[in-house]
Amino acid sequence: MVENMKQLSCLLLAFAGVVLFSFALTGSAVAATTSMTTVTSVGLSPPMNVNSLLPVVNNDSSANAQIISLMFRPLLWIGTNLKINWPQSIAKSITVSPNRRKFIIHLKVWRWSDGRPVTAEDTLACLTLIRQYGPRYPNAGMGGIPNIIESAVVIDPRTLEITLKRSVNPTWFELNGLSQLFPVPAWRWKHYSIDTLSKLQDNPAMVSVVDGPYNLQRFVPGRSISFIRNPHYSGNPSALEHLHFKMYTSDSSAFWALKTGTIQAGMIPHYLYAARSMVKNLKTCVSNGGYGFNYVTLNLTNPQVAFFRNVKVRQALALAINQTQIIQIAFHGLGVPSFNPVPTNPDTYLSPEMKKLVAHPALAYKPSAAKQLLTEAGWQPGLDGVRMRNGQRLQFTMMVPDISQTLIAVAEMLKADWQAIGVDMRLRVVPFNLELAKLHPHGKWDASMIVWSYDPDYYPSGDGLFNTDGGSNYGDYSNSMMDKLVRDSTEKNSIQFLYQYENYAYAQQPVIFLPYPKYVVKYDQDLTHAQLMEGVYSVACHPQRLH
Repeated sequence: MVENMKQLSCLLLAFAGVVLFSFALTGSAVAATTSMTTVTSVGLSPPMNVNSLLPVVNNDSSANAQIISLMFRPLLWIGTNLKINWPQSIAKSITVSPNRRKFIIHLKVWRWSDGRPVTAEDTLACLTLIRQYGPRYPNAGMGGIPNIIESAVVIDPRTLEITLKRSVNPTWFELNGLSQLFPVPAWRWKHYSIDTLSKLQDNPAMVSVVDGPYNLQRFVPGRSISFIRNPHYSGNPSALEHLHFKMYTSDSSAFWALKTGTIQAGMIPHYLYAARSMVKNLKTCVSNGGYGFNYVTLNLTNPQVAFFRNVKVRQALALAINQTQIIQIAFHGLGVPSFNPVPTNPDTYLSPEMKKLVAHPALAYKPSAAKQLLTEAGWQPGLDGVRMRNGQRLQFTMMVPDISQTLIAVAEMLKADWQAIGVDMRLRVVPFNLELAKLHPHGKWDASMIVWSYDPDYYPSGDGLFNTDGGSNYGDYSNSMMDKLVRDSTEKNSIQFLYQYENYAYAQQPVIFLPYPKYVVKYDQDLTHAQLMEGVYSVACHPQRLH
């Protein structure tokens, strides 16, 4: 009897052990989701294909920048608050000389995935590649890179000294210039010319050694790309073991993949907002849409629309826009007003005057004042309501990129707002690549909608955008005061100069500024917010309940 009881006790203990072991396995599986499938540019823009794996020689699309950042860490990681995130950066600290021309960069102890140390020489190699790529480098001129650099010298394996040709605002140079530098495996790439690297930019063999949180596992161009956690990463271990990206060509395709569970994280396009109940079982966060602004650029070199050169006409176009209505209708309430080129969300660098306008957007919506400005500029209402001057109609055509149904909706609302003050604007929806190809001074275009992201130029100084001969000054706007204010914001060590620039931009309207969207991001119940953020790039995304 005693023996049978001992056998029964052993059986019960064994059974309990199996149950506890099974529970532990089940609990572990539920609590420790280690894989996520998503798409590129979540919370930022419609998904895009990945066509490059290498720093410098890529086309700087958000998809390519996101994928590259998983494998290669930048010298300075700029957080979504527009400040340097030192724990995520390879640089440990930066010493700036009193004359603000010399920057001594101190690197952390960091290693490549093959165990070699990441050195100052590797960082200098990146700068060398940028110089060799020349005007083909998509960020040439931002932060003064590379022409502002007088010399770059390796002091020791973890110290790089960069001397500039002139004194600068250190925040501008760090956030816009040094942020572009990625240490590259110089000992592996030194035998390749810059042209060869460009040709090999989609070759997985080129990224067999990395210093970022993930190793490339598989890349099928146009279809998918997969990563596995880098066990030799020098930073904190990544929250996911496996990270996969499907390459859909539209945000609607990504939404249906999210609904069916093919992907575990994605966003709801504004034009599908009414369908959000289809994914109500998923967690929600709302992204700030990245750090950027939307605007209408005006071709100031086209004689057919020479009226754009008149500041009163530009001011009238701006005052006629009902930004609150656009946010409510086109963005379904998910957006922020924006009245100048310094982004609203986050408002890290927004001037007090611009913060006031954002808080009270009705102050910047004055159709009656817009009509008065047009009258003062000599434009009188015609028989059909469209204003005329010297026999010319106040009429132009605006290109709208086909990347988003929401942009088309915004354009339709602009058309109605401008029609109300006597301006005839006609829409032309064009492929995004065609729009970019047309956007150059003296081209045969009138106006065009643009979505601008500050990446890697995180300090919104306007350098390259609105200064004369700026690389992205598509409409050839030129104003000596604007040039001075932009230059001051890059050279003088005070945020007050940035404030002066953005306030002047609001008064001048070198382009017509538009509201900026937020996006609803949905993700699987088993994913943590930290895991979601592994597959999200360059946005802040705050968890919340969505009704």
